[in-house]
Amino acid sequence: MRIAPLIPLLSCLFVVACSPPKPPEEERRPAPQAQQQAGPKSAIVQSAEAYKDRARSVEATQLDAADQQRAEIDAQSQ
Repeated sequence: MRIAPLIPLLSCLFVVACSPPKPPEEERRPAPQAQQQAGPKSAIVQSAEAYKDRARSVEATQLDAADQQRAEIDAQSQ
């Protein structure tokens, strides 16, 4: 007889525990806090840009050398 009053309470807890979860709120990105500066660039940015410029020049040199080698091979094969 002591269990009878607990049955409705346990059934309510079971129903609440089995209900689907709430969907997550819509993701909102925070507003940027740092402002772009028009002044001089930092040393890290300058070294990164120099590295990229060197890589681009090496790539251009390699492509030119490959084109020249293809032209020489085509000239010899004819």
